[in-house]
Amino acid sequence: MYGSLSGRVIAIPSPIVSGVFGVWGQRCDEKQLPDLRLSREFWIGCLSGLIDTDGCVRERVNPRGTAHGSVEFATVSPVLAMQVSDTLLRLGVANRVRVVERKRNDGHLVNGYVITSRRPINIVEISRATALVRLAGILNLRIGYKALKLKGLARTVGHVAPAKSEMHGYDESVALDRVKGVSASAVRRVFGVTVNPSSLFVVNGLVVGAMLEPGPVAP
Repeated sequence: MYGSLSGRVIAIPSPIVSGVFGVWGQRCDEKQLPDLRLSREFWIGCLSGLIDTDGCVRERVNPRGTAHGSVEFATVSPVLAMQVSDTLLRLGVANRVRVVERKRNDGHLVNGYVITSRRPINIVEISRATALVRLAGILNLRIGYKALKLKGLARTVGHVAPAKSEMHGYDESVALDRVKGVSASAVRRVFGVTVNPSSLFVVNGLVVGAMLEPGPVAP
């Protein structure tokens, strides 16, 4: 695993880091990252280590000859998969999480032994061209062939511009995050706002949706 010390990214043995943050000895399907406020450099180092060990970089060409690819991280821990996805979002890297269910009778040979896993695999996938380019500029991979492949993939898809429209767009200065939950704090009288034509407006720098119930429309 990689960490940050005085602004420098350094390699730290995983058992040491795992012991310090209390994640050593966790079951494979219960592994999770520490719920602590750590530096941006730490999380970049953590993601780099996870991709180095349990990730892959894929480059493909579709039947029309268009090159595309993806970076994927696989784990049997659903909590770890969501944590990796959330960390990527906070770094401005769009991604999706998909679950691959495996049949109980599926297995493969390792050194002559049949290995069977009954746990679903949670895969965090980065496939958008702009996200791949951003990821390549963030990660510090130590596995040589993965680092070279990601750098080459970023060059291949680097010409693709972010998708934009009147109702949907991307901005490099915007970092995404996931809403963990919503809970009621008090009962108070509130006022709704309805605007035309988009039903969207900006509050404290965030784009929010207007109420959809019929009522007086602001001029």
